[in-house]
Amino acid sequence: METPNSTANFSSKLSSKIWGHRFMAGQRGPEYVLEFLNVLSGTSYRFNESKYKRNKAIQLRQFIFEGSKQGASRESVIVDPTKKENLYRVLGGDYQGDLGKEKAEVIREFFRNLEVPIVNHSGKLADRSWYAKTLYPLHESLLFFEVRVKGTSVGIERNFFARGGELYYLMISYGTKNNLHRRNFIENRFQDLLTKNVSIEKIIKTIKTTLKDEETNDFGYLQADGSDRNKDELPTLPVEEHPLFEDFSAELEQLLTLEVDVYEMFNLLTSLVCFQLLRYMYDRAKNGLNDEPIMFFDCLDGQNSQIQKLSSKTFTRNDLLIKEKFEEFFKEEFSRQMESKEYVQKKLSVWKNDSNEFFTYMGLNRLHGSTKAAINRTLIKCENYEDVMTNLFKAVKVVISDQLKRHQLSIVKVLVRDGGIGNYKTGSKYRYVLSDNLLKNLVFVNVKPGEAMEFSSFLDVLLTRYGIVIGEKQAKESKLYETSSLNISYFQKNELALREKLRSNGLLVEYSDATAMIRNPYEVKEGVLL
Repeated sequence: METPNSTANFSSKLSSKIWGHRFMAGQRGPEYVLEFLNVLSGTSYRFNESKYKRNKAIQLRQFIFEGSKQGASRESVIVDPTKKENLYRVLGGDYQGDLGKEKAEVIREFFRNLEVPIVNHSGKLADRSWYAKTLYPLHESLLFFEVRVKGTSVGIERNFFARGGELYYLMISYGTKNNLHRRNFIENRFQDLLTKNVSIEKIIKTIKTTLKDEETNDFGYLQADGSDRNKDELPTLPVEEHPLFEDFSAELEQLLTLEVDVYEMFNLLTSLVCFQLLRYMYDRAKNGLNDEPIMFFDCLDGQNSQIQKLSSKTFTRNDLLIKEKFEEFFKEEFSRQMESKEYVQKKLSVWKNDSNEFFTYMGLNRLHGSTKAAINRTLIKCENYEDVMTNLFKAVKVVISDQLKRHQLSIVKVLVRDGGIGNYKTGSKYRYVLSDNLLKNLVFVNVKPGEAMEFSSFLDVLLTRYGIVIGEKQAKESKLYETSSLNISYFQKNELALREKLRSNGLLVEYSDATAMIRNPYEVKEGVLL
């Protein structure tokens, strides 16, 4: 289901040209990773595939989430009583009584405790229907696609698996095409993580077989296959060659070398993927080297108002980069649509007589009536090409800019919140913060397991690779110090706060000669060659 909402049609097309088809504000951080893992598992752990199998696991999910709401009607999902009794008999074996039922309840409770918590912007758990709930992927059998129930039919839905995970799959695929050793490692490591929990696999197989939860050959498509499939049904990136894609795959490879279980890996992956996608969006928004995004992280967690304000200022500046890129593309698209002075002069009278023709032509036919009326008032006053390219352009731009705030900038804020990259306090603006998971990722992808790096060198790496500013030296090199008008002691305090964060996470060792070393405390996954 890919129907655009309200004013989103035209602005979504612009977003697709800049960032790809498609990112949506409804997709949360964990759901980027879950969709990506669904895709990878559905391709049998192979990159550069053109399609992947999508599992619905309808009966399984109904069993696990029985009693949860089903849609806006607030009805509850109920498992077919006959199927439920069959499951009790299978689980109870030769024993009589309620043993099978008791086992089923224990199993149900176990899987319910694996539900991935989705938190809204106010910090409360999202109220999702059973078919939009997800589980921590302790095994690939717990991966299933978003669906929606309509009457008696169940179809694939695209609200929360909006294609962001498919786009990330493409990024890693493109980023590893010249490094097949890295590609093979990532493929094999994910397969190992998602298939080794055999006990869960057996339980899931028993439940699905007993409940007659049969999967059909339902595929998602990643590339054109020569059919007449609508291009809106395919994920697309505006570029296939990008240095960041290689960086992302290298970082992913480095993270996957760690000897950690899939539960911990999932939380690290969520933070890493959100951080990578944020960097991608910033990079696609910049207009040149002078627009290199700088992220000043508040390591004092809002305890110092000056540091908090400066962090918010850099966040706002990066938001502005996206806004300016969006408006630049809108201007180009508007000019392209107008074609020429002669074309406008020919069509202007037609548009003025029937404004719906103008809205349809521009892809704005889904605008609300009041918004259309406001644009139409300007359209009626246009007498020539110059009026269209100035006054009408401005009128449409206001609508598109408003949509940007509710669409693309909302996507950024989701990535920031769910990736542990930033947040806001009541009465203040968004700022960059270092969550434990983000901090661990920054160490793990830059310092190999069992190795170390000087603290000062680590700070330099954060600036050169990611545009992250923490302390005095990097503030001066990035020009942030001279433009901030802050005393240098603020940056020194911020740097000390980072040291404490690293120490409390077991990532920093300080020696008697005042030397501080960043260390990766993990062991290398057995069989991995660095």
